[in-house]
Amino acid sequence: METLQEKRISIIKSGMELINEHGFHGCPISQVAKKAGVAAGTIYTYFENKEDMIYGIFKEVIQKQYEAVASKDKPELPFQERFFKFWENISEFYFQNPEIQGFLDQFLKSPYNTEEVHRENPLWFEWTENFYLDGIRQGAIKDINPIILKILVNESAHSLAKVKRNFGQKLEKKNVDFSSYPFMIWDAIKAN
Repeated sequence: METLQEKRISIIKSGMELINEHGFHGCPISQVAKKAGVAAGTIYTYFENKEDMIYGIFKEVIQKQYEAVASKDKPELPFQERFFKFWENISEFYFQNPEIQGFLDQFLKSPYNTEEVHRENPLWFEWTENFYLDGIRQGAIKDINPIILKILVNESAHSLAKVKRNFGQKLEKKNVDFSSYPFMIWDAIKAN
């Protein structure tokens, strides 16, 4: 028999899969319940409605991303080393979690992605902002708004993971080497 936490995880996983396959509108609660192997009413034990479930999935995803990246940061290191470790961790996270990456693709470009959501889930957003502010304060990177830095770096890692996953073998045959990619991003943001 599944525990309450196991059911919740199953619902979140099923909801994420259906959203990735059919988008937000093609993901009714009844289908999530069916895929999760629970009664439709069970979902309401965990979430008030579909919108609440979508936010619940987002919270779970952001928490996993935070754990995979921020927990491995070592603030005592020089910022350049921290940056390359950050790049490695976030790229690997996206590459290893295509279902999370697919969900984030949709969520972050949707009306669900609001300032309020960022305020209610500050851990990842505050950590990344502080990460870049550390680099600015240390004089390691350009004094640019951390939001711009997050977009440039995080979206580049996000895109590269998708390209590697979808076209990796084809590009490997053409001797495409992505090892210089993080260095190009670093060159774009490092202080002169």
